[in-house]
Amino acid sequence: MNGTHTRTLRFTDEHDTTTVAGTNGMVVFGTGIDCYFSHRPMFVSPYDIQVVLDVELDERGRRALGADRRIGFGGVHCFDTEEFAVAELDPRREQPRTTFRGTLIRGHRERGGVPIAKDVLAQVRMVVSFAQLDPHPHRGGELLTHLCFGRAGRLYLAHRIGRRPSFDQIVVARLIPGTVTDMLGVPLPVDVRDLEFENAQPIMLGQREFTGQRLRTGEVAVAAFHATASAEGADGFLAEVAVEREIYLEVADLA
Repeated sequence: MNGTHTRTLRFTDEHDTTTVAGTNGMVVFGTGIDCYFSHRPMFVSPYDIQVVLDVELDERGRRALGADRRIGFGGVHCFDTEEFAVAELDPRREQPRTTFRGTLIRGHRERGGVPIAKDVLAQVRMVVSFAQLDPHPHRGGELLTHLCFGRAGRLYLAHRIGRRPSFDQIVVARLIPGTVTDMLGVPLPVDVRDLEFENAQPIMLGQREFTGQRLRTGEVAVAAFHATASAEGADGFLAEVAVEREIYLEVADLA
């Protein structure tokens, strides 16, 4: 998926990039129960922020998205927002933005995408993750770091975009039953079907069949979570995670 995003900017304060308003591209994914937006970032202000939102679309948006899925469209959907600064979504702000309107698109607008619903209202239920990108070149052999989030039985992994060059990737994943241990490898009596993460959990992926690069469908990796697997569990746990399907991949915009 190559190409350059074309977005409209409006400067409201030349000394403060957090007030730069523009149209923001979001990747849309989820099921009929959940709906997530992932901001499509670049290493250029004001788009240098990685944001994942748990949102609720209005009836028009839900109907349009559901109709596309019923006819079997398996590609990506995007959402082009009205003009506002991405930083307004920061949950640490005194009054973060909780609603915005935009156009739901089948595909990418910049790459031949087709609008399927306009003036759709998106209500932010939760900011799953919010982080500023590091513009400096990547200089080391850091392990790939991902974000894990979602409801029980339906988890997602997003590549945690750090320093450039990088890539943006979102996949559907599942934890493998019987593989949960503490950090020393001692098995924990945890049913992975009950695990869910409303807030994104940073994880480190290690070996089993993990290649150390972009995630591939069918790949299995060992994930190290810093969260607690159970009320009695120690801080952090390990579990095997299987990649079921890729939702989105972007490389060119983060080179």
